[in-house]
Amino acid sequence: MLKRWQKVSSLFLCGALMYGCSSEKDVIKMAEVPVVQSEFQAETVWSHTVGDGIGKYYSNLQPVIVGDVIFAASRDGDIAAFDKITGKEKWSVDLSEQPFFEEKRSARLSGGIAAAYGHLYIGSENGELLAISQDDGKLLWHTAVGGELLSTPAVDSGKVVVTTGAGQLAAVNADTGAVEWTVTNEQPALTLRGTSSPVIAAGGVIYGRADGKIGIVLLSNGQLVNESRVATPHGQTDLDRMIDVDATPMIVDDELFSVAYNGQLIARKLISGDEVWKRKYAAYENMAVGLNDIVITDAKSHIYLVDKTSGSEKWSNTQLEYRKVTAPLVLGDYVVVGDSEGYLYWISQTTGKIISMQEIGDGGLYTPPIIDGDLVYIQTRNGELIALKRPS
Repeated sequence: MLKRWQKVSSLFLCGALMYGCSSEKDVIKMAEVPVVQSEFQAETVWSHTVGDGIGKYYSNLQPVIVGDVIFAASRDGDIAAFDKITGKEKWSVDLSEQPFFEEKRSARLSGGIAAAYGHLYIGSENGELLAISQDDGKLLWHTAVGGELLSTPAVDSGKVVVTTGAGQLAAVNADTGAVEWTVTNEQPALTLRGTSSPVIAAGGVIYGRADGKIGIVLLSNGQLVNESRVATPHGQTDLDRMIDVDATPMIVDDELFSVAYNGQLIARKLISGDEVWKRKYAAYENMAVGLNDIVITDAKSHIYLVDKTSGSEKWSNTQLEYRKVTAPLVLGDYVVVGDSEGYLYWISQTTGKIISMQEIGDGGLYTPPIIDGDLVYIQTRNGELIALKRPS
């Protein structure tokens, strides 16, 4: 279900999150839908439903665009390809019909989609990495990697690199599915349910870990090159000491940016590891980068614009507190986020003011929009894939 903690009893989870839990007095309360005099409404160009979406489960299935085609998936195993402009379906398959899923509850797809070499790479809660053909959706291979795959794989130099919920980093041959190497990191007693997507750059793999560190290993063999701490655990309880680096590390020019839950946002030189600046933030969603700034959505659904050179905060928006907003997208003069009730917000990148909002479907939004040309694409929890005309 919709939970971010990995090893918590249901009673404790209810007390910690308060999402959908009842008590005499809620500790956490979702902000009301803001009242906004919208300056525009993005026009829906086309929409399709892909299976049943992800429902109330934690999955990180984001559509991906290759050439003129957009690919999308559902948790139960439905994958479809559409013309990105017209929305015409090119093919669809149901991976749950594959024989190796027969003894499992469903395909339980949860991490992806990555696209390379004419393949789509998707991970599952069952610990399987799957490769399917971009041409027709045919399953090419599947490989067990030892833990849940909850983030998008990285692909380069003939390897697909994944992080697992069990604390492993694994490289798989992109053509055959053979596991080439695995690195195992010790997990804290309590972690967020989610993992950082790895980033491949200059022959290395950079990835966030549940122990509050960024690791760098060689892509060729998994040998550790460097590790650096983003956050240090503090407090008396395991909950207080959670410092997962679940947001994908971000490389801009010669600098590496990363953020930790219960930790901080930090900028370091990529090669030397020297610290440039750090600021106190707590976030687990991916960051977005603009021309001069970084945008983060924190654990309270507050949104911040931070100068990427100095780390100084330019503005914050707290109107969407605890509305479980998505990771942000920087789109021209706007920062775009969605929320758990299905609203899409266009926020001025200059002032932090919400310029426009509109309800998108009725299933809630969970991954950030993606942009291609004049269209913005977003997928709802109930599986609806929607193409919106980008406002001028």
